[in-house]
Amino acid sequence: MRYTLKQLRYLETSARLQSITAAARELNISPSSIAAAIDAIEAEMSEPLFTRLPSKGIKPTRFGANFLDKVRELLRAHMEFEGSLPGISEKFEGSIRLGCFTPVAPIILPMILKVVSESHPTLSVQIIEGDAAEMVDLMGRDRIDLALTFNFELPMSVEFQGMFHAPPHIALSANHPLAASPSLSLENLVKDPLILLNLDKTRAYMLGLFERRGLSPNILYSSRSSEMVRSLVAAGFGYAIFNVKPRNRQNYTVGELVRVPLASGHLEPEFGIIHHGRGRLSRVAGAIIDACEQLRAYGAFRDFVVPPVDV
Repeated sequence: MRYTLKQLRYLETSARLQSITAAARELNISPSSIAAAIDAIEAEMSEPLFTRLPSKGIKPTRFGANFLDKVRELLRAHMEFEGSLPGISEKFEGSIRLGCFTPVAPIILPMILKVVSESHPTLSVQIIEGDAAEMVDLMGRDRIDLALTFNFELPMSVEFQGMFHAPPHIALSANHPLAASPSLSLENLVKDPLILLNLDKTRAYMLGLFERRGLSPNILYSSRSSEMVRSLVAAGFGYAIFNVKPRNRQNYTVGELVRVPLASGHLEPEFGIIHHGRGRLSRVAGAIIDACEQLRAYGAFRDFVVPPVDV
């Protein structure tokens, strides 16, 4: 096989963003370089990897989707290999106060900290959880050094580095009549009971999804705990909307939960890192940001979202 890791990274980024142009912006190279890499790999495989959609970007073919799964495994393995070699990265000690949006913290933070600890095993990390507004407030009062959160109404005083876009999706009980649907719209569910994740910015975002379509949801339960919301959904009390999901299926005391894509066209917030600027970052903070950038480059966040479906 005659293709390089660089070409595979171009391929993965294009697939993740569903756009050669967007991939070129992220990688800071020309679209023609990415297109040439894709063409070269397709020629080597003698199979098309993408379907080109006029004005809509690109979409992996069935063969391409299977090939991309293997590409991502290879890129992740390469990242772990590099991190395990002595001398590849300088090891240092230190501590950091790391904020994280509570519903996402147990889903994504262990993976990030695992990558950091492989290169810097003695780093001390204090984790502070809260909602999106609390992350901004704690950053403003210098109570945390970094925060992982959504880009909801961020002030000009902080810098934001995106990690991945998180389109909304529907969570249903496995026994719900629509649980086997390939995709759903809010109109399909607006009369059903909604179980709302009742966190400041999250509530406004969720209700805004309905308002932009002239709909009014039927809120039956609300909770500040994402785990409580998921448990109520699994038990059949209603549906919920999430932007991030655990990588693996979870078990619940009562019932089972399934996730169904929403039709495209909804606002997709971006999850990422907020900080006061590179000039104020400690070496420890820089190590965490570098780990996040590595994981993004290798498509590691893809498993935490449910892509929307064009209808």
